[in-house]
Amino acid sequence: MDENAPGGVYLCQVNENLSCGACCGLYNIPDLSREKLSRMLSERTEAFVKVPREIDAVLEFGNNLLSAENKKRPFPEFYHCPYIGLIGKGRTRPGCLLHPESDGNNGVDYRGLGYYGSMTCNIYFCHSHTELSENYKRIIRGSSRDWYSYGLIITETALINAFLSETENRIRRKTDEKDIYRNPGFTCAVREFINLKITWPFRPSSVTPANYFFKDKLYERKAVDYAGINSESVSSLHDAIFREFGSCFKSDGEVRKAEMMIESLWEKLEKGADNYEYC
Repeated sequence: MDENAPGGVYLCQVNENLSCGACCGLYNIPDLSREKLSRMLSERTEAFVKVPREIDAVLEFGNNLLSAENKKRPFPEFYHCPYIGLIGKGRTRPGCLLHPESDGNNGVDYRGLGYYGSMTCNIYFCHSHTELSENYKRIIRGSSRDWYSYGLIITETALINAFLSETENRIRRKTDEKDIYRNPGFTCAVREFINLKITWPFRPSSVTPANYFFKDKLYERKAVDYAGINSESVSSLHDAIFREFGSCFKSDGEVRKAEMMIESLWEKLEKGADNYEYC
């Protein structure tokens, strides 16, 4: 139980390889490939090491980064913080370069120089903390292998709830954190689901895999248009999942294929068998 986090499970800085910087606009960039984002964070971190820890120098660093980077962000009204970089012993996960524990800060908190200020950083928790059940949060957190896929999925409350609630319907019991430790097959199936957030083939290239998770309805997900692919405009039983993946189907055959992809995951979760050599 994480007493300081709403909902009892801390989702922000989990371990040396797992963290989420979504609230800082980490994923609000035009090219959201793993390689591009990793390179951007690495270069930014290396550059910040050379910045004198003086107010004017720190502010100039942030302003110069924002001026130089591509302005065509998926969510123009969502701020992207230039001070999110790589932190930890081996710089293995995203985090705040202005945090007092970050390299070169010598215990001084520079977060007040950022757009959100240090108070927001200390008190803000995304809706996933309160809108996901404790077991769902622990399952996603425990099944994730790296920060990139974890940060893309963990704010997707509707998607996670839809998938794991139906999982519980299929296996006829509540899921539990123990499932991911005693059953590698279960963990791998959940991990496949997490990775679909990145690889989903029915999301148009014009639609970002990033999630705008605030409640102001600025960038709501569009409903899946079934009217153009079947005469009866019949939606799929998996419509909630398809919508949250940002799906756009060109034919009824694509809908059936997408349904089979999701069903195959539930079949693996139902069997509960260790049918993976490695994942």
